[in-house]
Amino acid sequence: MSGSFGIIGCGYVGSAVAAHFRNNGYEVVGTTTSSERLAELCDLVDHPRIYRAGDPMADDSFFNRLDGVLIAIAPTTSSSEVDQYEKVYGQAVPALVDALRQRKGPSPLHVTYLSSAGVYGDQSGAICNELTPPDCSNNTNALLASAESSVLALNEASIQACVLRLGGIYGPGMDIPSYIRSAAGQSVRKNGNHINAWVHLHDIIRGIEFAFERQLQGIYNLVDDLQFTRRQLSNALCDDHGLPPVIWDNHDRPGARIFNARVSNARLREIGFQPSVGSMLDPVAAA
Repeated sequence: MSGSFGIIGCGYVGSAVAAHFRNNGYEVVGTTTSSERLAELCDLVDHPRIYRAGDPMADDSFFNRLDGVLIAIAPTTSSSEVDQYEKVYGQAVPALVDALRQRKGPSPLHVTYLSSAGVYGDQSGAICNELTPPDCSNNTNALLASAESSVLALNEASIQACVLRLGGIYGPGMDIPSYIRSAAGQSVRKNGNHINAWVHLHDIIRGIEFAFERQLQGIYNLVDDLQFTRRQLSNALCDDHGLPPVIWDNHDRPGARIFNARVSNARLREIGFQPSVGSMLDPVAAA
């Protein structure tokens, strides 16, 4: 493999993708908004850069030489959730889209944007796929859906763009099974009847590579095969270790953002992608 690949946002996922693409022969450009983080990127990517989407002084000329780009930016924890999501999805993503649209590169560009299966919101546990409308009754979901639309509007002759809607992430450094087991026998103030979507970090990396190689366009759910309620999942994880069950609430907290949907990964499967980790119940889930 060869080519130039850019990663906008080298956090947990972006860093793992950068290492994978670099190890597979790509020249990798990686960005961060933090000067402290820049030094760490020097060992991870070929061309580390500070880049703030929407900054009028930002130098985005590096887009001109890329064959592919991953947009993996996410909110920080430095302000309220509303402010974070507005700054990232309401401002930074549209600004980044504008910069990509104005690139002067001679070659085609593929764009992969990481979104969240959380946009489906409250589907009352029903199966949903990429044709299911997002639950925009929640302001956060509305911002996520709007950001997706701005990225997909890039699709034209010289740019192909796709959106990968991720489930909750687990994998190295994100040991969700152990976190759930740590609540064994305790009361948790979340609705145990809700169904969440999940995906292993390894399959996120594989999915991004698959999208780039296949030059995918449109929206795809990148989730594993598990469609358990929180209670079913925690019971299985605790039973496996002889632990008492987690005690979940049976009702929603007032004002809480609700995610309750059986998210289908059939569309990706139909074109040849299969999760290598079926769920966090698999023995390989901790790897």
